[in-house]
Amino acid sequence: MQTITRNLIIKHTFMFVLFSTAIILAGCRGDEGPMGPRGQDGNANVSSVQYNVPPENWSGDFDGYTAILNVPEITADIYNNGAVLVYRMIDENSSFNMLPYTAVDTTSITNLDFDVFVGEIDLFLRYTDNGINDTSRPTVNFAFKVVIIEGIPLAALKKQVNTADYRAVSNYLKLDKVPVIVKK
Repeated sequence: MQTITRNLIIKHTFMFVLFSTAIILAGCRGDEGPMGPRGQDGNANVSSVQYNVPPENWSGDFDGYTAILNVPEITADIYNNGAVLVYRMIDENSSFNMLPYTAVDTTSITNLDFDVFVGEIDLFLRYTDNGINDTSRPTVNFAFKVVIIEGIPLAALKKQVNTADYRAVSNYLKLDKVPVIVKK
């Protein structure tokens, strides 16, 4: 008899604990609370680097020219899990063309493209006229803005903002709060 009573007490205690836990967990449901504080202004996972590429840094021939940017900020983690955006600066802080960039003017075509590697970006420039390669070495400095984003893959970033629009990217990533590193 004592064994049956003890088993009933244990069973009822177990049921009480289980029932109490279910009530407590059910009470945890409700509307999501407000977003917590952002912390400091800016974006800790974003960096912006400006490169000025003089004519002598381009190498190649009529088939196209290449310039290599040393970008130590592009780590293996950024390369594998982040995003790198490259823009050619037309007017400092006012007009940018996202790379790859193609301009067509009647019979001539200008292509400006890039490849990203850990620690570097290779830039490619090619002019064609009537379908014939006609690239000459640039005669002026080219300025590029490189935006490096940690932890957000490019595909995910493109779902959140129009990456071709530098102003939209700048607003979204709060680039005005990120110090720009200028390199030559």
